[in-house]
Amino acid sequence: MSKKKIFIALAATFLISILIREYHNWLLHRSSDMRNERSVLLSDRDSLRCTIYLPSHAGARVGYHYEIMKRFAGSHNLIVKYIPAIDSVPVWDLLKNQHTDILVINIIHDPVPKSLAGKVCITPRITPLGEVWIMMKDHCPWHLSLVHWLTLFKQNPHFQKFTNRFLPSSADRCPYDSLLRVVSKPLGWDWIMLRSVMYQESQYRMNAHSPNNAIGLMQIRGSTAKDMNVENPFDPEENIKGAVRYFAFLRRNMQLSHLPAEED
Repeated sequence: MSKKKIFIALAATFLISILIREYHNWLLHRSSDMRNERSVLLSDRDSLRCTIYLPSHAGARVGYHYEIMKRFAGSHNLIVKYIPAIDSVPVWDLLKNQHTDILVINIIHDPVPKSLAGKVCITPRITPLGEVWIMMKDHCPWHLSLVHWLTLFKQNPHFQKFTNRFLPSSADRCPYDSLLRVVSKPLGWDWIMLRSVMYQESQYRMNAHSPNNAIGLMQIRGSTAKDMNVENPFDPEENIKGAVRYFAFLRRNMQLSHLPAEED
């Protein structure tokens, strides 16, 4: 082979190696950009904000709506973010001013105000008691998709079993019994005792919020939720697991406080 051909072959090999390296770098940057874009979406528009405005005696029905909403959100690649109702702001203003996307309300007891007539989308009744989901027309392009999904969800053969988990509930039966059985084992407590604590604290209302900033099913304070790595204290599973971690922390501290002091 002539020197000229050898030179051309080496130059071609060198050029190809550069192109391959640049292509790999482009792929890495593209993958990083896609992850960043996805992160922004999940933190912004890919969240589905909801507010559940039902009376305190609604109990587990609050969790019933929340769990259905989580399933809808999961099927549409959304993340549910709970927005609590506060006394200082009328609940309809949360919806009108775009602080929440879906308002769960009993439309019989709390009808749509005249100022919002014709401006909202309303789902068929979720429960026989007149509880519906309401959205602003200008900000719910997925309204028909939601109604269609709810129709299919209610036709699912497992729907009745799902409903029976939540309705009715009582002091000796709650929707979260299976989770309590699992999380109580490492703690060494009877799971029924955890259920009793939950009923005493919140009557199974996952959106319970006290004036002392105690939140959720187990009424975890905001500071405690942060210490126990609970990102969303309104979420039933996170709230329960956070409370169990806190109980375990207290138990360890109590055991350490009873250890005999070392002798000199």
